[in-house]
Amino acid sequence: MNDFVIQLVLLTIILIIFGTAAYASYRAAPWLPVRKKDLRRIVESAQIGPHDVVYDLGSGDGRVVIAFARLSNARVVGFDISLLPYVYSRLRMLVSGLWRRVEIRFTDFFNADLSPATVVFCFLTPMAMRKLAPKFMSELHAGVRIISYSFSIPGWTAERIDKPHQDSIPIFVYRKQK
Repeated sequence: MNDFVIQLVLLTIILIIFGTAAYASYRAAPWLPVRKKDLRRIVESAQIGPHDVVYDLGSGDGRVVIAFARLSNARVVGFDISLLPYVYSRLRMLVSGLWRRVEIRFTDFFNADLSPATVVFCFLTPMAMRKLAPKFMSELHAGVRIISYSFSIPGWTAERIDKPHQDSIPIFVYRKQK
């Protein structure tokens, strides 16, 4: 009986981990890390000021959240619904000593209030970007900067596109109007 209970618990844990990863992939994007060499370019594109609040939608392993926190004085909030990257990024925040300025939420950003953000970062699928566009329009204040790695926001015109080389991944910089 004990072996059965242990196997059932392990199976449940595995299903939760893979289930949340599958749900995150379906909902917004599979976990795919931002290239380390692009982190500084992303942070510089955001033009972070001392009072900015940065939201990372689909924060994954926390590498972008850490880069924003280390390279600026901003308060940073990451959102993820995939359990393994969420737990891993929480551990990274504790180890890095950035836990005072960084918060990682196990929350679906489609259901979260984005209005406190002054900068929003996302590396999501084109479908997720299409679904986010109306949320950005209704919740973000005028002047909020939206930084999108790799994919544009359909129907929006980027203020700037950072793509220094042919092999670079584009970084789209938007500013929310009215």
